[in-house]
Amino acid sequence: MSGQALSKFKLPKGFWAGGISAGLKKSGRKDLGLIFCPSGAKTAAFFTASTAQAAPLIVSKRHLNKNKGVTKAIIVNSGNANCFTGLRGIKDAETICTTLAKKLGVKTEEILIASTGIIGRRLPKDKIRTKLPLLINSLNKQGRGFPEAILTTDKVIKLSRRSLRVGKEIINIVGVAKGSGMIYPHLHYLHATMLGFIFTDCLIDKKALTFAAQKAVEDSFNSISVDGCMSTNDTVFFLASGKSVKIVRNQEYFKEFSRLLSEVCLDLAKAIVKDGEGATKLVEIVIKGASSRAEAKRGAFAIANSNLFKTAIYGQSPNWGRVVAALGQAGLDVRHLKASSTSLKKKEVRVRVNLGRGKAASRVFTSDLSPDYIKINAAYS
Repeated sequence: MSGQALSKFKLPKGFWAGGISAGLKKSGRKDLGLIFCPSGAKTAAFFTASTAQAAPLIVSKRHLNKNKGVTKAIIVNSGNANCFTGLRGIKDAETICTTLAKKLGVKTEEILIASTGIIGRRLPKDKIRTKLPLLINSLNKQGRGFPEAILTTDKVIKLSRRSLRVGKEIINIVGVAKGSGMIYPHLHYLHATMLGFIFTDCLIDKKALTFAAQKAVEDSFNSISVDGCMSTNDTVFFLASGKSVKIVRNQEYFKEFSRLLSEVCLDLAKAIVKDGEGATKLVEIVIKGASSRAEAKRGAFAIANSNLFKTAIYGQSPNWGRVVAALGQAGLDVRHLKASSTSLKKKEVRVRVNLGRGKAASRVFTSDLSPDYIKINAAYS
């Protein structure tokens, strides 16, 4: 949470953001954030594949279907997931959106909502509604206050930034995320927690934005695991304000824009793993020689989610039997397997596995498993 990290969070043109404390957390830390794009932002949204979806996801998907993918505000709270709260939870989320819409002078369906925190507790909507004027007053072009407001068990703020020069203009891409535990995102397009917000000021149509965002998500957020536990609230929003140069899919700059968007997402995804609950190491797992990319990714996640493998990494034990066991459990042919790794003593470890079956490959990132993971989650209630 250094000043240097926060200085990177300068929003692209057309966006405002802010954050305050609404009293949702016992600590008194910031717990309510707001993003505002007065002119409206083209939006591509990705939600958890879990069948136990939280109320804010249900409400946001409804609003996206009504607003045709153009968003003017996103309200985010931490400290309460508003999940498994039944119809009351959905109504609470709708009420907050409606109240905020009136105060901002926009339509209710132009507002999206996201929550992160403890499951099973009703969202204190009256606390939030009371604080909305203060939240709106906190809006600023630098976005100060927002990165802190979305944190739960996170130890650090996750930020990333890239820029692309097109002629005399600059396209900016800025991302902010939170996540530390309950990290095993499987995000579908319109389908403790990971939340991501990616801003850009380019002028781009929704189809092109979605195309670039889907690839960025697949190679980043959908390629990480801290504990193999899928959240009920995982959400990533891509927002384009249209205040800079126009980008179209058949244009030479689109490929570079897509690459930079993917880089921002990968920065954030790796930062989430590094900050994983109890984590001491970032582990990159590369599977090669698979018969298909799907097989390679299945194998990589089988290793990443193996508690035996993760504890071996923590204990700096080069026990390759744990890799073989994980792949075998996933149904992969290991007869021609070859495996190697960089030093297990370092903070970042790279594990390479060649299945010797084909030419497909995949990469995922995970963390080790330390005693602190148990302490954090046993106390988090």
